Amino acid sequence: MPDTFQYLLTSVVGVALIAAISALVYVLYKKKKFVTVRSDQDQIVGVISGSDCYEEAYKLLPEVVLILNSQSKITYLNPVAEEMLGCKLRSVMGRDYRNVISLKNSKTNRTLHDALNNELMATREAKVQEYLLQTPNNQNFPVQLKLVAIQKNEESEIYSLLVLKNISELKGLESRLSILDTYDNLTGVLNRKSFDGEVKQLIESTHKHDSSHILSYFSIDQFQEINDSIGHSGSDALIKGIVKIIKENITETLDIVARVGGSEFCIVFCERKLASAVTSIESILKQVSNHEFISRGRQYPVSMSAGFVVINNKSTSSARALSEANRACNLASKRGGDRLCSYRSDDKEIQKLEGNFEWVLTLKKAIQENRFVMYAQPIHLLETNEYRKPYSHYELLLRLNDEQGNPISPDEFISAAEYYSMMPAIDRWVIQNVFKKISMVSNQEPLPVFAVNLSGQSLNDSVFLDFVLSEMKSSGVNPRMLCFEITEQVAVDDISLVNNFISKLKTLGSSFSLDDFGTGVSSFAYLKSLDVDYLKIDGSFVKNIATDKVSLGMVQSISQIGHTMNLKIIAEYVENKEILDILSEMGVDYGQGYHISRPGPLGAVIRRHQVVKKSVTHL
Repeated sequence: MPDTFQYLLTSVVGVALIAAISALVYVLYKKKKFVTVRSDQDQIVGVISGSDCYEEAYKLLPEVVLILNSQSKITYLNPVAEEMLGCKLRSVMGRDYRNVISLKNSKTNRTLHDALNNELMATREAKVQEYLLQTPNNQNFPVQLKLVAIQKNEESEIYSLLVLKNISELKGLESRLSILDTYDNLTGVLNRKSFDGEVKQLIESTHKHDSSHILSYFSIDQFQEINDSIGHSGSDALIKGIVKIIKENITETLDIVARVGGSEFCIVFCERKLASAVTSIESILKQVSNHEFISRGRQYPVSMSAGFVVINNKSTSSARALSEANRACNLASKRGGDRLCSYRSDDKEIQKLEGNFEWVLTLKKAIQENRFVMYAQPIHLLETNEYRKPYSHYELLLRLNDEQGNPISPDEFISAAEYYSMMPAIDRWVIQNVFKKISMVSNQEPLPVFAVNLSGQSLNDSVFLDFVLSEMKSSGVNPRMLCFEITEQVAVDDISLVNNFISKLKTLGSSFSLDDFGTGVSSFAYLKSLDVDYLKIDGSFVKNIATDKVSLGMVQSISQIGHTMNLKIIAEYVENKEILDILSEMGVDYGQGYHISRPGPLGAVIRRHQVVKKSVTHL
């Protein structure tokens, strides 16, 4: 059945198949049944003589192979199929496949038999779908089925070739990432995106049923100071303890809890009277302040601020409700913390917070006076020999000092810029200044790469791409030195717009990196739709791989899947040698973190790359 093998060679492509074909070439050559195999535009094309040659190929393939005749009876199983199904070919030969296995479409729940008819199979087009396979031993496997019609010649009987690939590991990983898409990895409560969706539904419900709910917003007082003293592991323990207290004061089957920031939490007390909700909030604050938190043998005082807003039929959006509750919480913190404030539009302090355009003026002035500063942090190859070489890949980081020269936290001014929709103006400043500096770098091998972060607000601006192309041309920067870094959440907001941006710049030689991978929505589903070059694993997974098996497993799985998609993998938060060694042994391509190098001024990096150095010491 030569046509069978010829189809398989031209359609089932992969590393394992190439290896199998290489082995098959030798086998058939020895048996004098092989005529020629050649490469044709990255596809393998084979011509085989001899009616039994296809069996030699199927024995080498890593996938399950079955052949059914026009009566749906089994005529062939390869060894992989025998092992997976737990039966030998001789015991099932000539039996209707439905008496041996069950195949149901995972989406339509229709059986495979519905697709096995001469009219469909006569098209000779491969059908690829996901099915649930049930074996004779009642084991169930999610599989990818490739179904194609085959025949020896135009007059002969049409057979059905089934190639089944076990995708249990991929499905398991997608399931775990789906959980991460919904829940916070550390605490197990909802993440911000999922919480926002829940609030949207509640607001719609209030308009239909005239119901009301209490949305409360909590923030740990002086969290940054605590975090600086006790480190990430201590902070994680504190956050888990606070979530435990929160859960003790809610109705878990009714109320909604989420972690919406590093040290911020939200609760919706559903269908609760205001007095009852306030009692629960005050109980949480009291229990947190009485919580004896001990880290490294030292006890730390802990308190929280809280604010709330009523959700009713006058509420317009989840974003506004969250923003109003957050402002009330900020007011409670401003008044000394460890207290509760309600959102009231007529409250003078609330009005002051809402009308506070100081940030707008600060950011506009910083742009006009060029007070932003670019820093660069190496993203370095982890393979042992490459790790000894100088740095040549960097992420660019934005920094800002106030008028007195004191540093402003990036989280603070970036959040403000996003809130007041000033990110496009800042991104344009970055593009203009970075392109000019990078254009001064000498041509050298390897050519350094600089990753520039782009905001969702800029990517959603239809004229931003034209601006970037114009700045490339006017600055004379080599596009191959530019890597544009976008977060997963930004990428999925408008796939078509992002893909257009990616496509135009990749044709010029620029590359793209998908940041914070694993924390956004439907991670792998969207990854398949984005033509990126680098996949950056979110640091929340990486930082605990030395002590947490779940985090280790997630990083391993993401790395493996990324590599199968021919992506280079970058791991953030490489904070110590133990993490570095684990990542290197795992095969992660690049690392970024304080153990490798702290960020430094971009100007110094540019000057070092203006002269090609022969030294093998790090830049």
